[in-house]
Amino acid sequence: MKYKMGKLGKHQFMQKYEAISPLLPDTKAATKSNIKNMLMKYDSLYIKLDEGTGGRGIYKITHDHRGFILRIGTTSRTYTAFEALYHSLARFLNKDRYIVQQGIDLLKHNGRSFDIRVMVQKNRKGEFETTGIVGRLAKPKKIVTNFHSGGTPLPLDTLLQSHLDKAARANFIKKMESLGRRASIVLAESYRSKKAFGVDIAIDSTMKPWILEINTGPDMSIFNELQDKTMYKRMLRYSKF
Repeated sequence: MKYKMGKLGKHQFMQKYEAISPLLPDTKAATKSNIKNMLMKYDSLYIKLDEGTGGRGIYKITHDHRGFILRIGTTSRTYTAFEALYHSLARFLNKDRYIVQQGIDLLKHNGRSFDIRVMVQKNRKGEFETTGIVGRLAKPKKIVTNFHSGGTPLPLDTLLQSHLDKAARANFIKKMESLGRRASIVLAESYRSKKAFGVDIAIDSTMKPWILEINTGPDMSIFNELQDKTMYKRMLRYSKF
């Protein structure tokens, strides 16, 4: 099986694998009924372009006693009723294919949310290997962590310091590297010709990892922003294989 899939297609494909499926946030096509039903189940939702990259076209919906809060970038609007919220969403939902995804309460560092990018590449033998891992710290008050949307790349060890001790951090980072590799091997069943994947992982407040998305054309430049260039140089070397 070899074909191009958007976020929803990748999600549905990976759901079939028992080792990965419990780590996938609930994700569906962004229809009116799906959004309404998921708002009853989850504290927050993300609405994303099915084929968007770099943090573009991402909206966050939360709800409280005031109603529904729709956020994009650093701006927000409150709607007292679901119909009014959906009327606002329909303006862009009708133009492009969007997905709706269960919101994950991300771990924070100095009050700012962060997630993880794991880079996985094929080595000389054609086997997948994790070549890099980095934390992405969201800009203050922003809903996305992407580097191209103002997120700050930082060593994951730094971001985990207020959550885990040194030994636990080292162990946790190893687990995330392994998870990124396993998820890439699964998706590679459908993308046989791909030599690199970028796996985006969210960590919730209970330290559970969630696989948000797997990029099939990952940008390595985020790793070049780190002071230590070891991972970036390794990726450049592996990209020649």
